[in-house]
Amino acid sequence: MAQCIVRVELHSASSEDYESLHEKMKAKGYNREIQDGQGTWFHLPTAEYTATKSSNAFDVREEVRGIAGSVKSGHFVLVTEVANISWWLSKK
Repeated sequence: MAQCIVRVELHSASSEDYESLHEKMKAKGYNREIQDGQGTWFHLPTAEYTATKSSNAFDVREEVRGIAGSVKSGHFVLVTEVANISWWLSKK
């Protein structure tokens, strides 16, 4: 199983376009939140997702390209396949 971080940028997009993207990504198993070691969930930056897939980064990229393309023809997709994820949220 591949653990991935995915970033999508829709060119000249509206907030409605991003809402459509979020819904379609969720339907395909992409999550806009990340969980810490204590089980607390935190929101990721806009249009950033996590997913655990049975395919590699290339296949995930192709799937996400299709999803993004169904929302906006101009888009950017970055997929990083990782062995471990480490992150930090600074609280105010």
